[in-house]
Amino acid sequence: MSALHFTALLLALLGPLLALAQLLRLPATLLLFASGLVTAFLPGLPPLQMDPQMLMLLFLPPILYASTARVTWHLLRHTLMPGALAGAVVALTTMLAVAAVAHWLLPSLGWPSSLLLGVIAALFDTRLFHEAVGRPKVPRIIADRLKAREMAARVVALAGFVLVLQTLTEGHAPSAADMALGLAWSLLGGAIAGLAIGRAVVWLRAWAEPPPVEIAISIATPYLCALAAAWLGLSVVVLIMAAALTVSAARVDRETGAPGTSPEALISAVAFWEVASLLVSSLLYFLAGRALLGALSALDDWPLWHTAGAAAAILVLVLGIEFLAGLASAVEPRAAGATRRRVVAAAVLAWASTRSVIGLIVALSVPAVPGIATERDLVLVVATLVVLGSVLVQGMTLGPAVGAAALGDATEEQQEQELAVRAARDAAAEAGEGGDTFAAARRASIRLREEDRIGDEVLHKTLRETDIKARASEGPAAALPGAGPPNP
Repeated sequence: MSALHFTALLLALLGPLLALAQLLRLPATLLLFASGLVTAFLPGLPPLQMDPQMLMLLFLPPILYASTARVTWHLLRHTLMPGALAGAVVALTTMLAVAAVAHWLLPSLGWPSSLLLGVIAALFDTRLFHEAVGRPKVPRIIADRLKAREMAARVVALAGFVLVLQTLTEGHAPSAADMALGLAWSLLGGAIAGLAIGRAVVWLRAWAEPPPVEIAISIATPYLCALAAAWLGLSVVVLIMAAALTVSAARVDRETGAPGTSPEALISAVAFWEVASLLVSSLLYFLAGRALLGALSALDDWPLWHTAGAAAAILVLVLGIEFLAGLASAVEPRAAGATRRRVVAAAVLAWASTRSVIGLIVALSVPAVPGIATERDLVLVVATLVVLGSVLVQGMTLGPAVGAAALGDATEEQQEQELAVRAARDAAAEAGEGGDTFAAARRASIRLREEDRIGDEVLHKTLRETDIKARASEGPAAALPGAGPPNP
């Protein structure tokens, strides 16, 4: 079978495999990884050959963009100290601590390769936490802090990844002055460039039609950011996040309540990026399973039990750091039971931070630099076991763990939803028949989020409901998702 036919077959199997996992009540991650591992034993299939640059330019941008597009600037503003800043400190601490432990447990690993494991271990995401079916509710402040920490950790970890790659390719670490200047240019320049690209995309989408054209522009956004980062030597994660936050902020004009684009395009864009993120993540777990056998066969000096033990030790260390960080940043009133609540909240923050599929991108994208071929395979094996173990162990026990913590008020989200609906309804009624009731409803929702009275999820649900009503009011012809076929 040619590589082209195998790629087509893989794309055809992703959807059925996801459906099969749901039917069998198995974690989709486990089934995808196992499927990739099985294909490594099948004869006649092409070998796994992945260009590291392709992984960073093709797979990473949509994952970063999709996870940031539904976040608002207000989340970062309201959780700056306990969320974003704490996440940056935790990520840096995790990178250094994991590097030291990995170098001790696996003496053949050099410091650059050990730091790569630290980078991978510092990356986590909250998708399983937010999407866990039947998961008991937790206070929104915990979910918001967790999301802010996730975003900050990606910035720090991927900046460290660039420095490690530079050390590997050049054979020596940059000087402290060069490192400081490089980081300043990478981060600040990335933020400015991301803001500029985001504003350009907002302007372009404002007059582009029909909605499929707007979706095409949306698809182009993360890849434009990735190319700009590669050409200018900027942080790809900062650039993409800044662009995504800029586009998200322009979704609704806070003064007039007017949408930045058509309701049809807004609704379609959300659905598209949910699907894109799911497919790319699924593909990466499949590829990681397929790559694991080859990496294991190259580790003659390291038995599986040793690498698995090192991965388990790294995961325990990471969870311990997350717990201590959550304990240090928890703010509770001095009242009876407050100490227990701080401890339980810190445990929930730690257990909900599953290692990210972005870590697999980092592991798979390490170039085959002469002299570290064996270390590269060892990093891939340990990284895969850390990510997979975290997703399976934490993901499968997340619901019971959060339920046992008994932290949240199950009615908090419902109360926020009722508040948002009531505010939107009152604002629309005040606008009257002669005014734009949909714009008034959007302004009311944005105002509640600015005051931190509702969260991002409730805001997006409310705006989505308003968009659906606005689209329905346009009539059947205006609600068509695209244009007609081109004339011959």
